[in-house]
Amino acid sequence: MSPPSWVDYRTAERNAAVSAREFTGATEAWGTVLTHAQAVLASRTDTRAEEHLDSYEFSEWHDLVAAARILDLAATESGLRDADARSTAAVLAACAFGMSGTAVSAAATIESHRLLASDLSPSELVALALSAPMHSSKIFPDLGSGTAHRSCVENLAAFLATGDGHQMDAATGALDDIIRDEPSSWGGYLLRLGRLSLSHAKRLSTARVLRAHESQLPFRYVDRLTDDSPLLLPSQYEAISRNGILSPSTNLLITLPTGTGKTLLGELALLGSLGREPGLVCYIAPYVALGRQVYDKITRHTRGTPIRVHRLVGGYREPVSIEPDDGQEVVIATPERFDALMRIRPDLLGSIRCIVFDEAHMIGNGQRGIRLEGIITRLRLAALGGTDVPRFILLSAVLSNSDDIAQWIGVDPKDVIRGTWRPSAKRLLRWTEDGKLRLHAGDDPLRADPKETLGERLLPWPHEDFLHSDHFGVNRKQEPRVLQNVAYLARFQHAQYRQPVLCVCATRAKTRHLANHISQDFSLLEPLPASILAISTLIDQRYPYLRPLKEALHRGVAYHNSSLPHDVREGIEEAVADRALRVVTATTTLAEGVDLPFRVTILADWITFDGAKNRPMESLLFKNIAGRCGRAGQFTEGDTIIFDNPVGSPQLTSPARRPRLQDEVFFADSQPAVRSSFVREDKQEAISAIGSQLLAAIGECPELDDLSSTFFEFSFARHSTESSQAAERIRLAFADILDDSDGEPLAIAASPASLTEFGVAANQGGLSPGSARQLRDALRELKSEGSDREDLIEIGVKLLRSMGDVTEQGNHDFRRAVANPKSRPAVRLDELEQILDSWLAGESIETIFASLPRIQRSRRKPNLESWLKGVTEDSTWTDEFAKFHDFVRECLEFFLPWLLRAAQTLMDQEGETNRPWRQWAQFIEFGVDSPWGAFLREERVLADRSLARLVGRRLDQLERQPTSKQVTQIAQETLGDDSQLANQLIAWFSLRPGVAPMSFQSV
Repeated sequence: MSPPSWVDYRTAERNAAVSAREFTGATEAWGTVLTHAQAVLASRTDTRAEEHLDSYEFSEWHDLVAAARILDLAATESGLRDADARSTAAVLAACAFGMSGTAVSAAATIESHRLLASDLSPSELVALALSAPMHSSKIFPDLGSGTAHRSCVENLAAFLATGDGHQMDAATGALDDIIRDEPSSWGGYLLRLGRLSLSHAKRLSTARVLRAHESQLPFRYVDRLTDDSPLLLPSQYEAISRNGILSPSTNLLITLPTGTGKTLLGELALLGSLGREPGLVCYIAPYVALGRQVYDKITRHTRGTPIRVHRLVGGYREPVSIEPDDGQEVVIATPERFDALMRIRPDLLGSIRCIVFDEAHMIGNGQRGIRLEGIITRLRLAALGGTDVPRFILLSAVLSNSDDIAQWIGVDPKDVIRGTWRPSAKRLLRWTEDGKLRLHAGDDPLRADPKETLGERLLPWPHEDFLHSDHFGVNRKQEPRVLQNVAYLARFQHAQYRQPVLCVCATRAKTRHLANHISQDFSLLEPLPASILAISTLIDQRYPYLRPLKEALHRGVAYHNSSLPHDVREGIEEAVADRALRVVTATTTLAEGVDLPFRVTILADWITFDGAKNRPMESLLFKNIAGRCGRAGQFTEGDTIIFDNPVGSPQLTSPARRPRLQDEVFFADSQPAVRSSFVREDKQEAISAIGSQLLAAIGECPELDDLSSTFFEFSFARHSTESSQAAERIRLAFADILDDSDGEPLAIAASPASLTEFGVAANQGGLSPGSARQLRDALRELKSEGSDREDLIEIGVKLLRSMGDVTEQGNHDFRRAVANPKSRPAVRLDELEQILDSWLAGESIETIFASLPRIQRSRRKPNLESWLKGVTEDSTWTDEFAKFHDFVRECLEFFLPWLLRAAQTLMDQEGETNRPWRQWAQFIEFGVDSPWGAFLREERVLADRSLARLVGRRLDQLERQPTSKQVTQIAQETLGDDSQLANQLIAWFSLRPGVAPMSFQSV
């Protein structure tokens, strides 16, 4: 039933959003606004979802969503003034969210307003349980034993756990009894509203929906998933019931908004395709943090099943043992690791039943985009050779040209899953130089014009009168005043909502400086939350130079960027998940794809540097960042605020151009299409990366004629307006593979083309044709020197010097060092030997950095020792160390091991096997110098490299598999008699009898 014609719930919702933020622009008082909301609820009283519901199309529920938002905002302290009125509004808000099918927002409302801690009547408790059924098991113990109220909620809880329709019937019957006997008109009204919520619970029950497909899913998987998520989101329900998520053969493109459960849909598609038979399914996640979240969830949901879940991250290296003929295998991998898996284990291609590509819009992102597009193209090409093509599932919240992508991967138009339903309101604000904070319509489905200003408030910038200049020095001098403005905004937002705030910055240095500015005006957290205490202890024990970060953490502030140690970054993510932090400043890597509970996101930089010039942030990236606030189930609203940073080139920041450029990026009616990286990337870089993918395709499709043209036809680039340019780049890359001017070509241009022995080795190494030739020449030069020394340090230095400028080496600073030794890079060529030696000795990165002669000679103030001890925060030392850290991560942990493994394949082909290339790769990768040390680090038994080296060397001295007595003795002598690490090591060995590294020759 529709609300009365006089109800204007859209305008009322706008007025509530404006008034609750204490902005000017509302045209109605709270009393009038609430009248509209109450009229909407009254019109839906005594209805059930099955009586009128055709779908969960968001437009069918606009009135209830608007009413719920109005009531929720009215229940805040900046809403209604009377405490009892706020409590009443909060209860009604929860009911309204439940009636709209948005139980997660009902649960967030109950939590945020602490309704279960209030003095509520039994009927009010039942109404809340109906609105947020996931709370029902917490509510029924508070109801009288033997009462209809308890029976209703208890049966609802049992229904959610089992999906048994009889228990839902019992809950419905008990609800009817309560309504009939309810003496209070208020209680009766709430319970009658609850009928619609109960119908949604019946429809959205995870157990009910998935029990019908239980035979297609792993044993007991539904039970585990139900424990985690007893109710599906409407978008998930639609995808499962109407779009064939659990069909083992249907390709799908899922383009739902952020926060609507795409990751779980990908998980269901994977495990539904796997079923209960042996096989392999894969989930490709472009970000390590996202992959970790997916891994943790799938591992939790498949606990107790025979499924083996593998998390493959890091550099290009050999896969773990995967045997899909003998068991059920799930792989969660970065694109780089999955590419290696396909090349090194081509026998697995025909075993992959389903593959999910999360953040699929990344096909438009540089080198990684070329790899992603190449992987999908190769998998599709394999069908021409008779290999079974896996089921493709592509996930993205920001694909505007979804029809093109669907056509590319063979998705029927009916299998493109779109939707406008959202669990929380996503608000878009802009803080401009005139000192006004404006609330805009954004892309909220209740609004029409994204640029429409709904309301504003005067919030003067602490610092004004900035200069618009191209001069680096002028802009750098103004930066502290910019940071103080953003810090003021972050503190203001936290004071308003008392919830975590995320500030997204363009550079790592800015994350640090901004965190410092923000923390200065926050008081110390007392008591210190456990998650923050854990990071603080970690810093004291292993990273004393991070003590300025520790001081900020104690005030509830942290920065998050790639220069932080991995375990510190993980700790910060866990602290955010616990809501222990007030503000986090981060680069975009934390803001893309990762699901963390931020109430507000502040975009501190709307201008980015792409390596060549400054330009506005890409619209697709912004949309992804904006989706990070207002997490479903945690909040009912999320605010993204654009800071109108005026510092930078006048071509971008002048008052005449800045608003127009921002409107184009942040307020566009439509999003730009995702373009293939085959044409987006620099020409030579693209040709090189495409060549690597073509090499793999030749090996995987040995009977395919005219591979170059067919590869183009099967690529996404074929569907772009720049297809002719893409075809030319593919042609040039293929010609490079066939080129024999420098000796043996990588492939012979027969019909079909076939890889030479050199091409087979280059493909297994994962390098581009040009890089493979360059590495072959470098190895031949080593061989010609006549040295058979197994000197890893000497050879590692020579390889870095000779290969540091290839496409696969991603550290541009080191590329400059190789191209021009007289430049001033973070790492100089004459320092490589010392760095490698110290790295293999297990020394920490900061110790290696501090021991470099030029660092030792520095007279910079404050001195190095003060910085290492964390006595003072000095941006110059920190910035230089961050660049050094990049070198270690990108060149030592990623690139050099890749080269060493590629060297093994090339040298095997040339008959030279006297050097342990793969073992060396492990040593470099894990920063140790022993097989056991590398093994213990790879298995995540010992995270500290120096300790892994000590224990590993002792184990290497044994002539056979260590006994439990030997392990205990070594653990106690190297780690301490009663240390927790020693006990963990002993326990780990006891659970794995016979375990040993593959390269431990004595076993």
